[in-house]
Amino acid sequence: MVWKNNIKIKIIIMQFDKFKKLEQKINNQNFNQGYKTINIVMLVLSIIGHFTAIFLSYFALSKILNGVIENNVIVVGLISIIVLSGLELLKRDIFDKFSNQYLKIKNFNKDVIPLALLSLTIIGVSFYASINGAMEFSSKQDIIEMDMKISTNAYKDSLNVNYNVNINKIVDEIDKTKEKIDLKDRELTDLANSDRPSRTRMNDLKKDKEVLRSDIIKLENDIINLKKEQNAKIGEYENEIGKETENKKKDNNTNSIAFIILSTLIEIIILAGVYFNDYYKYRSYIEYRDKIEKDPYFQKWILYNKILDLIYKEDTNINEKLPPMKNIIELARINNVILLQKDLTDFFKAMNGMGIIKTSGPSKYINKPKDVAIEQLKKQFNIK
Repeated sequence: MVWKNNIKIKIIIMQFDKFKKLEQKINNQNFNQGYKTINIVMLVLSIIGHFTAIFLSYFALSKILNGVIENNVIVVGLISIIVLSGLELLKRDIFDKFSNQYLKIKNFNKDVIPLALLSLTIIGVSFYASINGAMEFSSKQDIIEMDMKISTNAYKDSLNVNYNVNINKIVDEIDKTKEKIDLKDRELTDLANSDRPSRTRMNDLKKDKEVLRSDIIKLENDIINLKKEQNAKIGEYENEIGKETENKKKDNNTNSIAFIILSTLIEIIILAGVYFNDYYKYRSYIEYRDKIEKDPYFQKWILYNKILDLIYKEDTNINEKLPPMKNIIELARINNVILLQKDLTDFFKAMNGMGIIKTSGPSKYINKPKDVAIEQLKKQFNIK
């Protein structure tokens, strides 16, 4: 039974330790500690956002520069990157200054308004460039239409090859039929010029010519029908590929809208990261300042640190005797440190208790180096 009780006690102790850690995390965590990770993540995301904005804006600016500087991709690329990098740095720096001023003043006065207007202008230019670049990057309408033309022309060429073979065969048949008609005409002419023309033969020749002319009309109709069939197939193919092209264009427009939304989010992330970083530093400073002003233990720790700076010199050694209290108070006055005798008495009591200073009769001696004394003092007052 004893061992079971020991296990229960250990479990209770472990649970209590967890409770104390949770209590310390909930009650003692300040803004600086609580939002440190968020600040780092937003700061990193804002920097990545700048690179993404430069990447997207590049497609818009390089297209403009290509119209001015022809056949020089390297120069266009360098100019685009330098200009866009400068724009992003300027945007970040001016918005950072605006954020700092606004957080300090919390009002749009004559110092804040110019920075706000300048920030809006640069942000607008950057945003416009990134959106146009995103649309340029995502837009493939020219490529889609070019692919449609190439595909249509290839299909037409393929049909022309196949149909031209059949049409040429029919044309050859027409030519042969016309030659037969010519032969019939010549024979008729010869018969008409002869002394004894055969009426029967002449009638037969005329009938043959009519049949041959009917054959030509039929063959010509066959050519017309083949061309109609060819045009119909081309029309069907054009309709089919036209629908596919429209679907591709719609998908492309959707991609363009997605990139516009992405550009907007990137701009928001950049500005939010810069502003939150300034807010984080400002809030941490205010919180720390309030703690200094309101916490008596913190004030005492600051005072004791100042006294340590007074009694420790660069050449101070262990076991070195300290000057009398009145000399230390006078030294504090010279160094603009407000020090009462009671404060100094409490200081020496605390230092004796921590073993930083040792007392022998009315005399006091240094017992530990300054860096050790400072660390022990921080632990004593729970300064992190």
